[in-house]
Amino acid sequence: MPSAMPLPSPAARPSVSCRARVAAAPLTVVPTPAVSTAPQRPPVTAPQGPSVPDGADVVLVGGVPGAGKSTAIATVAPDVPDLSVLDPDALRHWFRGHLPAWVAYRWYRPWCHLLHALAVVWTLLLGSVPGRRVVVHDPSTRTRRLRVLHRLAVARGWRPVLCYVDVAPESALAGQRERGRVIDPESFARHCVRWSRLRQEARGGDVGGWPTIVVTRADAADELRRLLLRSASTG
Repeated sequence: MPSAMPLPSPAARPSVSCRARVAAAPLTVVPTPAVSTAPQRPPVTAPQGPSVPDGADVVLVGGVPGAGKSTAIATVAPDVPDLSVLDPDALRHWFRGHLPAWVAYRWYRPWCHLLHALAVVWTLLLGSVPGRRVVVHDPSTRTRRLRVLHRLAVARGWRPVLCYVDVAPESALAGQRERGRVIDPESFARHCVRWSRLRQEARGGDVGGWPTIVVTRADAADELRRLLLRSASTG
């Protein structure tokens, strides 16, 4: 019959006082760092290199409604000589000054957009003029439209560049409220979806044939000014 396993000696057993000290010892909890599950927007940078020509004479300022395109253009326009600005805001102001006050903007907004599109096409058809610079306000979220405008611009001797103002949808909505014109939610959502698809392509430096840069709202005016003044010095 196998012998019984020897029991540990009393000295080897932890004393009651030892167990009490262990139980009374404070428990230190190391907090686990919080991990955000929200999608992170990659940093916005303006790609440099041969994709952005120094002598650009027509600059398309793109971005979803409320991104700050008109603000950037209005900030830069007084600093650039011989600059033509094509912005539907000018047409909106014209209609507002010639129509009764009770006529809401939504009733003549389609006319503003149509006349603006015609003005852009007409300007490009006239061809590049030495010393003249053109800046165009356009959401630039429709690649088919961009390809048509790019082919027309190149065929008529223009040197085009596309500058996207990239903002989060929440910031764009805040921009719309600040200017006092909030577009239809469905239309805005479509712009945002198209821009989310184009964003990586734009960061690669080319959208619809246009040499492309992407900037933040805070940098939009400075970058646009740099593009136009650099083109004026090399044109």
